[in-house]
Amino acid sequence: MGTKLDWEKLLAEQEWLQQTNLLMVVSPDFDGLLCALLMSHYRNWRLCGFYDGRKLTLAMPPTHIREFVFLDMEIYRPFVRSVGNHLLQWSQRTLLPNFTRAVNPNLLRGITAREFDRKYPFATFHFLLVLLTHMGVTVHLTLNPSLLAILLYPDGTHQVLLNYRRNVMDWLDWMGLKSTPAPIRTLFQRLASVRLADVVHGLEWLSGQLREIGFRQKDDPCKFDPESDLPKAQSLWQFLQQIIGWQSPPLPLPNWTAIFEVHSTALKAASYWEMLEKNPLSFALTSRSREQGLQYTLVPLNYRSLTD
Repeated sequence: MGTKLDWEKLLAEQEWLQQTNLLMVVSPDFDGLLCALLMSHYRNWRLCGFYDGRKLTLAMPPTHIREFVFLDMEIYRPFVRSVGNHLLQWSQRTLLPNFTRAVNPNLLRGITAREFDRKYPFATFHFLLVLLTHMGVTVHLTLNPSLLAILLYPDGTHQVLLNYRRNVMDWLDWMGLKSTPAPIRTLFQRLASVRLADVVHGLEWLSGQLREIGFRQKDDPCKFDPESDLPKAQSLWQFLQQIIGWQSPPLPLPNWTAIFEVHSTALKAASYWEMLEKNPLSFALTSRSREQGLQYTLVPLNYRSLTD
């Protein structure tokens, strides 16, 4: 597990992370769009569709999902590349061989369901920022109140920074923040020391902007349907480019859709092992307190040639 993440070792084991011009599928929400914008702008990855655990929506019919890199969602197949931030492992003794090409900070650090309070505290986008920097990519970000609000919003980052600061600092140390080049190091130091007043003012401004686009408060974190909500998603996509200063092609038009089976159950050892035996396409340990803290996706028989 190690006391700090060995970025050089990670990049050597997952060499595909340094490739350019890959096809990507992201989650249809705020974090997913940020991930897509980052990788499109700096690595020329091409956004081809969206996956939310229930529906896979693509710009073209796929030959197989191994064609794509999935961002903000881990895919439980040994030949599919993915990057996500969910809690996935029940215990240290749990072997997850189908995640060999999945990059996930909780898996890399060995955080399991028994350490729920120690899980990774940021969005997938934040992890990709640090990852690119350790690849030698100079990420240009002008830190101002608008950008700070953008960075605080995905996956409830603002709440985590205010309520779980000790865990935040622990993760920043594990990710080697002190050895991260200045632009991104400075940005995370600013996030880690953010004041409550800055959070409140920034999110008030962002909430107003999102309402103008068409997202309501209960839509957090700006989850959208790639088919019925595409105009609204396009407006959010353009808004993010304007605030951050990165450029990317328009969102892909949906031309092919697959609906999978979504299941939720109590987060218990028996349920977890039963879920793994069903060969889920993706899953996440979402809560230890709710009755449905384990969520997973199964592939109907008619789509298994595309996923297995």
